[in-house]
Amino acid sequence: MCSAYGVDSCQMLPIGNGTAVVDGMSDVCCDADELDSVLNAGLRRALQHATASAMVHQALEREAPSAPSATVSTISPSYAVVQNGQVSCSEKHVISTADRDAVKSVIQKFLTNCLIPHVERLMRLLFEQVTARRGIIGKSLTSGMKKWFGGGASGANLPSLSSINFPPESVEMQSRRLADLAFMFGLFQFAHSQYRSVRKDFEHSQAWLHYAAASEMTAVALYLSDNTISPKQFPKHYFEVALENQLNYSGKCRSIMRCALNAASVLSSMALFKEAATLISSVTNMDTDVCVGVMQAHASNYFEKADMARKAAFYRVLAGNRFMKAGLKQNALECYRLAFHKYINTNWDSIEDHLSAILSTDTSNKQLAADCACRLLRKNDDQSESNHSAFVDNFVETFTRLRSDGELGEVCLPVPLVDAQATRVFCGERPQPDEVPVTSNISWLDLERAAFHALAGAASVFRHTHLVSDNDTDNQRVRSTPPGERFRVEITLQNPLKTSLTLQNLTLGISDIHMKEGGEHQQSFIEREIIPNITIPPETSKKIMLSVRPSCHLSGFRIGSILLQIVGSNLASVSGFLPLNIRGKRLNNTSKQMKSVVYSVDERLRVSVAQKRWPLLDFKIMRRNQSEIYCGQAIALSIEVDNIGEELVTGIYIGTNAVDCVSARILDEGGSWKPVSSSHAPTCSGVRSFCIEDARIQVGGKLKLLLTVRAPALVGCDSDVGLLFYYRGESLMFREWRTVISLRPAPLFEASSAVLDDTHGFIAVSMRNVMPSSDATFARCEVLRIRLVNQQMDSSSRWNEVSCPTATIKPMSRGPVQLDCGQSCNVCLTISMAQEVQSGSQSTWCLGTMPADAPSWPPPIPDISNDVKQSGSVLSDYIHLALFWRANVVGNDGHALSIIGETFVPESLILSKIRTHAKILSPLSRDALSTNEFLDNVDCENNFLSIFCRPIKPMKHNFEQNRLCHIPLEVSVTNVDVLERVVNLTFKHMPKVTEAVTSLTQLPPENRQQWWIDRRVVKAVLKSGENRVFRFVVSVTQPSVYDLGGAQLILEASFDDGELKTFKVPNTLVVVSAL
Repeated sequence: MCSAYGVDSCQMLPIGNGTAVVDGMSDVCCDADELDSVLNAGLRRALQHATASAMVHQALEREAPSAPSATVSTISPSYAVVQNGQVSCSEKHVISTADRDAVKSVIQKFLTNCLIPHVERLMRLLFEQVTARRGIIGKSLTSGMKKWFGGGASGANLPSLSSINFPPESVEMQSRRLADLAFMFGLFQFAHSQYRSVRKDFEHSQAWLHYAAASEMTAVALYLSDNTISPKQFPKHYFEVALENQLNYSGKCRSIMRCALNAASVLSSMALFKEAATLISSVTNMDTDVCVGVMQAHASNYFEKADMARKAAFYRVLAGNRFMKAGLKQNALECYRLAFHKYINTNWDSIEDHLSAILSTDTSNKQLAADCACRLLRKNDDQSESNHSAFVDNFVETFTRLRSDGELGEVCLPVPLVDAQATRVFCGERPQPDEVPVTSNISWLDLERAAFHALAGAASVFRHTHLVSDNDTDNQRVRSTPPGERFRVEITLQNPLKTSLTLQNLTLGISDIHMKEGGEHQQSFIEREIIPNITIPPETSKKIMLSVRPSCHLSGFRIGSILLQIVGSNLASVSGFLPLNIRGKRLNNTSKQMKSVVYSVDERLRVSVAQKRWPLLDFKIMRRNQSEIYCGQAIALSIEVDNIGEELVTGIYIGTNAVDCVSARILDEGGSWKPVSSSHAPTCSGVRSFCIEDARIQVGGKLKLLLTVRAPALVGCDSDVGLLFYYRGESLMFREWRTVISLRPAPLFEASSAVLDDTHGFIAVSMRNVMPSSDATFARCEVLRIRLVNQQMDSSSRWNEVSCPTATIKPMSRGPVQLDCGQSCNVCLTISMAQEVQSGSQSTWCLGTMPADAPSWPPPIPDISNDVKQSGSVLSDYIHLALFWRANVVGNDGHALSIIGETFVPESLILSKIRTHAKILSPLSRDALSTNEFLDNVDCENNFLSIFCRPIKPMKHNFEQNRLCHIPLEVSVTNVDVLERVVNLTFKHMPKVTEAVTSLTQLPPENRQQWWIDRRVVKAVLKSGENRVFRFVVSVTQPSVYDLGGAQLILEASFDDGELKTFKVPNTLVVVSAL
């Protein structure tokens, strides 16, 4: 001290004189005492370990005395080892106020009087020496000239230049010492100038390590000297050059890390996070994994500050790998933990799975381990079957380990996936899952409402029986389930993995259990179904059915989850649950709901238990196995009903949406089939009801029904016939059962009719077997009955069949009608219409023996829209033909089939014309009616003349032999004027083309089908009720389809009172083909 700072610099520091203690003053020796305690504990543990090892070696030497020992024990076993584990602590050191002031005074006096003057003298001396030795021409200039003139070192000596050493008295070292002193005492600007000068000297001397240190300190001094320097003006290349030379010529990790960390600290303070991360990440070619890991960890922090999250996570993974190689497991896990959250749901599945596998196995964070184990069990196309199998085992092992510590609660399992929206709920034992109709075009609510009022009475309040709930039903209300019967839940489980998933002990998780008053201590559930074991194949779905059987003491409950266990390959298992969160339908009623996404509450998993038991019937439908259904065929459904419940059934109802094609019969006690009367439901015109109110089915009893459904009459008119069976129990509780009969018919038998003479009622019925011979080996249709069906509209605008029609049908020929494949036949009939029922009149003509089980279904509902348009009046009654037939079909596969059916002729307007003649010509006394009343009953504007054109068969003509083809045309006109006026008729032909043409191409395509008539103008006089047939001959010159009526043939009528009317002859099409 005296030699360095002078004789006056030595001072005495008295400590411990004061006894007063300052309140709240911290113990300056506390940290030292703590470190001393830790070191003492480590030394004690090492001493114990060494002593134990020495005792083991001596015991082995005693067991084998002949064998020479090659080890030397440096610790005697007799050394006294402290066993109590207590470490002696020094007394608490407290500095008084006087001591503190004395220390402060001594240090302040030393700094002011000794250290600072000494450094000033030293810096002045160094500056003078450096300036004198450099002279006027600096060494940098002479070194540069030496380099220019060949005085520099050769390329072979460059590797040795990094180890150049300078003596302490050299100019370079003196300059470096001067710069260091200035930097240490805060003269950063002066230090920067000295560092920059000596940096050039080191560069010219090719002392690259010194050059690297000088470059680093130049940049640091510049940063500290000028706080206003911008990032663009800062020389970042100083740090880059320094780090590059450290990497190339220095083998010390400490120097490299110091340089990189200093550079990164300076750059980050100027918000150059990306540059700092890029600079520090370049230090990756060192052999020490710890150093590289530290640098990569720091680089990841700077990348994260630069908003480069993906790159930061990547470098954290690299740092973790380096730490793992160096044996620093905790450091590696911390890097993995920080990087893991950046890779979740980013499509970097491989890295995410790698991190999840490591963290789930090695991390001490239990929640993180559980999350990582769950993340592994997800759909990943890049993983293999073996990897997914290993992930399942890892999941089981991880949760088994966590569960053993007792800190892990209920586990929400990640697999299997649950399709919550596809969940179906069944209240009671019926229906079965495969019995639920999937069609949505049937109004089941209308059928159920009609059935309820039929059994409970029209004044009863309708209660909807909701047995099945799925995603298509309204689930906003809580449903009711019968006590003592299973409440079943159908769930779809999906395995997203590429390995099989084994589950065991699956059951429903029940919550919100409410007991009835007085039954709090009773059993809530009679039975809870448990599936012991199931296996879901890879990447497939499986439906399971779980159920609970509530007791009569239970008021309500809710299904909230599925409890199950996942089994690993070593048969270890983990228990957990799968939540059932079902989202309701989107609401779209108010403007707020339209603008925002709002969903309703879905209550299909919340249920209340009914007070009384419900009746329970089991329905079995037996139907003939038939590959194809034909148009108009009768499909028989044999239904066997069993009472499998514990309630007496006192009434049963059958409702259907097919109001015109279903008939029902019931088997009575005598073994005969009794028809069940049907009617339109009062609540809905689109429902036909069959009510059997007196039906009583005892417990264990049976009932047999026979339903016959008529297939659609036309191909392409597919239909879904819905059948609702609604029944009532003795306790006035109701239940239903639904089924759908889907009909997709194929053509077999067709029929049509045409009026030959509307005056006398001659009708031709054309029948045809339309099945081609290539579709069947044998197909024969036999017509057994032709009948007239009369329907009348009641006051509710519903069509009802009249039991006694006022029409008589008489055949004009006798004999059976049998049609094979492709054959057709025409039968002529005479239909007489009368206003009153005559004795001996028949509306049915039987051509063969009718089967005993012929169905008595209702006729089709008339479609009178076209009739109203053509006739101009609304029909209150409707008459059409019905042909009952039997067919024997042998398919190409050898399958024989015998079926029956009935075809209803759709051309109803033809019979309405006959009915019009009957009304006009009937002996109805008009004298009893006044003129005004008669005119009110008849449409005078549209009932003047009845015009009818006889149909013309297709014609074939040889136009090469005869250029003109002659077509006969008959037009029948009847004076049906209600005022009984005499009319003068004039037929006029109006051709489409009136001017002469030189070529056919000049005519448009619609005018090329020209025809000529033999009489252009025909006149006649008709009295009231008189009929006359006008015969014409039409000539054509080419094959085509011709309309011989329409706008080209006009009928002008002049009545005797001067009224003029113009009528258009009905369209009459004729097909002319060439031979």
